[in-house]
Amino acid sequence: MKKRVLCIAMALSVAVAALTGCGSNSDGGRNASEERTITIATTGTNVPYTVVDENGKWTGIDGDIWNELAKRKGWRIELKRAAFDSLFGELDTRRADLAANAFAVKKERTDKYYASIPYYGDAQSVVVKEGSDIKNIEDLRGRTIGITNGQASQTIIMDMAKEYNFNVKTYEESDAGLLDVALGRIDAQACAVTTARMFMEKTGNRLTILDKRLKANNVAYFFPKTEDGAKLRDEVNEELKKMLDDGTIAKITEKYFGSDMTKYIINE
Repeated sequence: MKKRVLCIAMALSVAVAALTGCGSNSDGGRNASEERTITIATTGTNVPYTVVDENGKWTGIDGDIWNELAKRKGWRIELKRAAFDSLFGELDTRRADLAANAFAVKKERTDKYYASIPYYGDAQSVVVKEGSDIKNIEDLRGRTIGITNGQASQTIIMDMAKEYNFNVKTYEESDAGLLDVALGRIDAQACAVTTARMFMEKTGNRLTILDKRLKANNVAYFFPKTEDGAKLRDEVNEELKKMLDDGTIAKITEKYFGSDMTKYIINE
């Protein structure tokens, strides 16, 4: 009798263990899906676009957008920080799934990488010291103008350099060039309008943005030109469209720029 009871008990234990094991595998599969990791290349130092603090908290326009997007999708974000001119290299070597750093959409980039739909619009401009005698591009002939390595305005100014005889100085960060303008070390800096405005707001330096814009541009995220890159781009585009339609991104740009920058998106 005791042997019979013992056998029944052991059989029940095995059955329970089997059921428990199945439950664990099911939960494990579900959690793995919910915790899909997306690796994003960013500088983390480009205020107000992308800012990573000492605790690894990501804020700024791209940080806020991606924190919300990842929350909606159930994704986990892993940041891969690099210098601005090295971000696309992270895509080339497959160390990142996408690059996010308020990138202007330009042909040199879309030829090599997939771009998301634009999430806001900006414009490239020339900035001079307040009170300067420089009122337009013609006044910059033979003078020194700063550019930021890898940014959209770099290509524009380099194309104009021969015609206008610019002396071009390259910076790794736009703020360094804008500070040199404020200090009178160079005559002008080419950069995004939003970059110049934020520099003035946070430093108190008074600069003048020339009326004539170099070029209006859309801002987007970039992905490797691979099958996986295309799939992720499509998933991100689906969520970005929802965030544009429901006003989420408009509110984020208003938070950092004081105005809705989504209305400046160029429909091509």
